[in-house]
Amino acid sequence: MYHDVEHPEVRRVDDRIFKVTFAPDCMTHACLCREESDRQRNDACCQYGADVWVPEQHAILRRATEVASVLKAERRDPAGWFDERDPEADPAAPLGIIHRTATADPENGTSGCVFLQHEGERGCGLHRAALIHGFSPSEIKPRVCRLYPVSFGRGRLGLSPDFNDYSCAGDSGPTVYRLMRAAIGEVFGAGLIEALDLLEARATKSKLRVASPRPARAARAAAEGRGSTSAD
Repeated sequence: MYHDVEHPEVRRVDDRIFKVTFAPDCMTHACLCREESDRQRNDACCQYGADVWVPEQHAILRRATEVASVLKAERRDPAGWFDERDPEADPAAPLGIIHRTATADPENGTSGCVFLQHEGERGCGLHRAALIHGFSPSEIKPRVCRLYPVSFGRGRLGLSPDFNDYSCAGDSGPTVYRLMRAAIGEVFGAGLIEALDLLEARATKSKLRVASPRPARAARAAAEGRGSTSAD
């Protein structure tokens, strides 16, 4: 179910972000691909590369020295970091187009984002470069990556289309909103968080009433505020 909100960018919100859970730590979760008979593949959500706005691409290139320092030797040339062969037209994107980060094998769209090709721990090389060199990951990490497993497009905030493809979905962690609340605030501002907190409270109470076999008990629990997720 989508709810209307007043915000310059976000106009509708899928209330599933307040109800479904997600793995609390991607760096330690053993990713299983549900569509491939639970084949294990760490960092599975990054296997296709990622959409990147032109200004985001430029931000990464401004930090090319830092990013290259964490990549494997054969991945350090910035000329191979982006796939510009088939730009996607998007009037909502800055400059009206979207490129993608390259994949390890340019001819295999599932071979993994080029920024996974780094030395050391698993995960995003852009994030790793920022932490090592002392600047914020948000400076260079594409918005679509910072928000995952939340997606945003055409004014709608909700779950990413591939949300249920991987075992991190429904894991015994916090709700998607609780996990991603800070990132959503960084991207869209405190005003949206205020609106989402109100929606979360309503969605949680609604979930309690529906799930409980005893309506009176559910109503009493909702009135007392039980069942709401804890604050950050």
